[in-house]
Parts: sequence; structure tokens; C-alpha cells
Amino acid sequence: MLTKVYGSAVFGVEAQTITIEVNTDIGIGYHLVGLPDNAIKESNYRIAAALQNNGYKIPGKKITLNMAPADLRKEGSAYDLTLAMGILVSTSLIKERHFIF
Repeated sequence: MLTKVYGSAVFGVEAQTITIEVNTDIGIGYHLVGLPDNAIKESNYRIAAALQNNGYKIPGKKITLNMAPADLRKEGSAYDLTLAMGILVSTSLIKERHFIF
């Protein structure tokens, strides 16, 4: 299932919309693409722990996360909530709604 979630990144005094596309498929793996730094690459551990502490479990499926635009460097742990929401919706652990934070 393909899911799109929108977040934002702050660069100086400007904000940029970041689109996170989450696709789940048959298989096993966690693939993160779209020029993420090491803190974002390590987010799978933080997200798995947070979901487990809230009663959810990431299913054993192949999860591909694309962070667009690809030419913009993504840094820090600010994307963890957006990534987690995309995973939960894509794996049908929660129903899709239009969330505004």
C-alpha cells in the first residue's frame, strides 16, 4: 500500500514541505531514500521502540520510505513522527485520516 504523508523542514528562516511516501510490500526490509543523514537512517530504531511502547508493532514486511524532494538534505530526528504515521497508515494499523498538527 502506498501512503503519502507531509511534513516540513526548516532551513534558516524558510520552511520547505517534505513529502514522505511509504510503500509496504511482500518481503522483509527497511529502505530509506531521499538524501537522509545518519540521524534519519537510524530513525527505524527510535520509531520501532516508540510504536512498541504504544502497543503497535511494525509488521515483517518490506517498507520503503521516500523523502522528497530528493535534492534537499534531510537532517535530524524531526521526521520521526511523520515517518511513524506513514508506516502506521501504510500497514493499516491505523485508519487513514487527514491529520493536521
